[in-house]
Amino acid sequence: MSQYCPAGHRIDYIRCKNCSLCTKESFIKEFKTWSSGNANINKIIQESQINQINHIYNRLHWLPYDNFQNIEQIADGGRGSVYSAKLENGIKWNWNFIKQDWEYYLKGGKVALKEIKDSRINIVESLKLILKTIIDLEYIPYYYGISKNPSTQNYIIVTNLLSSGLESIHVKNLVHCNLHSGNILASEYGEIFVDIDLDLGNFENDLILNSNKNNQIYGSIPYIPPEVLRGNKFTRKGDIYSFGGIMYEIVTAKRPFSDQAHDTYLMIDICNGLRPKVPDFMLNWIPEWYLDLMYRCWSDDPSERPTAIELADLFWEAYENHSSNIVNDDVMQQLKIADENQKNTSKSQKQELFELFLHSSKLHPQSCYIGRYIHTLHGLHDLLEEIKSGKSSDPNLLKPLF
Repeated sequence: MSQYCPAGHRIDYIRCKNCSLCTKESFIKEFKTWSSGNANINKIIQESQINQINHIYNRLHWLPYDNFQNIEQIADGGRGSVYSAKLENGIKWNWNFIKQDWEYYLKGGKVALKEIKDSRINIVESLKLILKTIIDLEYIPYYYGISKNPSTQNYIIVTNLLSSGLESIHVKNLVHCNLHSGNILASEYGEIFVDIDLDLGNFENDLILNSNKNNQIYGSIPYIPPEVLRGNKFTRKGDIYSFGGIMYEIVTAKRPFSDQAHDTYLMIDICNGLRPKVPDFMLNWIPEWYLDLMYRCWSDDPSERPTAIELADLFWEAYENHSSNIVNDDVMQQLKIADENQKNTSKSQKQELFELFLHSSKLHPQSCYIGRYIHTLHGLHDLLEEIKSGKSSDPNLLKPLF
């Protein structure tokens, strides 16, 4: 027997007290009650609310800035800043035809606010990419909508506070393009999440930004793969190279190339095979398989790098075996030996070695771990000799702050 809402729309379950057509009509009625200040942005949000009416997590919303409470800065980058915030009033879910009012979700929940400060970013194109992402991909973070900072007049992309694993991104043909330790998050359960920079992360065959237009790339030089530094496009294999830098940080507690300027000379050295060096005193503390895997990630030949799925499977298996105290293969044997080597090092020796290491690892004043626009070697081809001879200044060298 058919069931109908009070407006006469056929529904599946009357006890749910909501109707998709009533929800759609309620959204449309409210289109004139808000504006982002940009007609194209309004259109994208409105079309998502009309066309994705049966998929609540596929809709985008205009979220007034005063809906955010307890705003705290998480990170700062070259293109913008990321904040955490409490969503006081929540997000509209469905229209309740009994109460004749909205039902909300995420009331009091935490969200991430990504404030876009770089005027070169096309916010409309970014929103189109968001919509494509949340419709086509699984295990990618929810993107709730957009807001605007009334003080700066910068647009803000509102997302889930945590994102997804790199393998989940790659399996859907998406490329991160700016992977580094600054956008890796860990949950209280030990899960690792990759935060997606939407102005950077793109489908491998449908890049909007980061396509080497004007012979530039966006990122931090130590994490950019050599093929991209040379002027080629960023691919999933490029993300794997960047992950190698994160592996290096995990075992050394040191950022890659922290002791030298991040300039065109470093780019040339990386393209010629230079990689961050693990201090000699640490080598016995790190399993050989881990070091081999890290250097595979850093291979100059992208085809020789592991896949994200391979990395995930290997680390998950090692984690499970270690948790269960199972030593049944070479990987676990090496982990056991590395643990024993660390235990056999006296506390005074460890302290002395680490102090020596930390003293030598102070950040170079012209190193940079915040994303910025980098001139590729292809783009600098005609200037390289002049830069080397000192006739031209290096456009990739940070200017002194005085």
